[in-house]
Parts: sequence; structure tokens; C-alpha cells
Amino acid sequence: MSKYLPLSERLARETGDQWRPTLAEIEAVLGFPLPKAAQQAAWWGGASDKPHHRAWLDHGWRARDLDRAAGTVTFHRDPTAGQPPPPAEAPPVIEAHRGVGGMALIGAGVAVIAGVGLLAARLMKGRKA
Repeated sequence: MSKYLPLSERLARETGDQWRPTLAEIEAVLGFPLPKAAQQAAWWGGASDKPHHRAWLDHGWRARDLDRAAGTVTFHRDPTAGQPPPPAEAPPVIEAHRGVGGMALIGAGVAVIAGVGLLAARLMKGRKA
């Protein structure tokens, strides 16, 4: 269970499309101080895999508009929050060329080893004569 669950529960009860608490109000909801990183906008946005981001994204909110001077952050209701981004289109794969680079490297390596082996055999033969 995330330590940000109280914030998540608070946002789940919110009926409006916007909530603009002070950072102190958020700390009161959480029951602990926010980390120093919360003074930066990047802490409120970014990767959705962070536990604090899940607190609002899971309930359809996005955190925006960090106002450091006023000590507030604004949460906006967003129906797409928490949903994974659409898959990126993968470049087409040309079946005939798949794996050719690796095979070429292996072939080249075998050829080098065989060549070195033949060269060593000839040098050894020359020493015996």
C-alpha cells in the first residue's frame, strides 16, 4: 500500500474538475511532509509509474501549475489520466533481412579463426622442416 493513499482517497472524493490545495494542505492529508523534490514541477508530472503519481492518475487527475511562490499545486480532472499511451507504430520488419547482421558477424568470426588456425599450422610446419 502506498503512503500516498490518503491523497488518492481525497482526490477520489473530489466532485469538481479542479482542486488547488496548498502544499501544507497536501501534507496534512498525507500526514507527513512532502519531499524537497515536490518544490519542483517535475515531481508533480512525468512518469506515471511513481507511487505519488498513481495517487492522482488512478482517479483521473493530473497535477499541474505548481506555484512555488504561493505554495500551491493545481489538480485538474483528466479522463485520460492513468491510461497507458497508445502504442507507437513499429517500423516494418523486412523478413528476408532479419538476423542477417548477426549471421554475418558469426560467419566472419569463424573465417578469422579458421584463417588464424591455417596460418599457425603453416608456421609450425615450416619450423619442422
